Amino acid sequence: MAKAKYISEFERDVMRIGVNRGYKAPQIARFLKRGKMVVYNHIKAMQAAGTLDDLPLCFVADEIAAAIGKAEQE
Repeated sequence: MAKAKYISEFERDVMRIGVNRGYKAPQIARFLKRGKMVVYNHIKAMQAAGTLDDLPLCFVADEIAAAIGKAEQE
């Protein structure tokens, strides 16, 4: 079942950070509690638009990447 109709800008940033730090789409999807196809599709769209490398501030990226990694260990 869909969690929300639209992907928020924060969720897009999480996807960008996850891809940049080497996480796979299923890992990012579990962290966001979204379907993996939704994440795959948004990553593909951001690649096509050239916005996949637009990361937020480095300390924000570090915190989110650590949270994704921690969620994978649980």
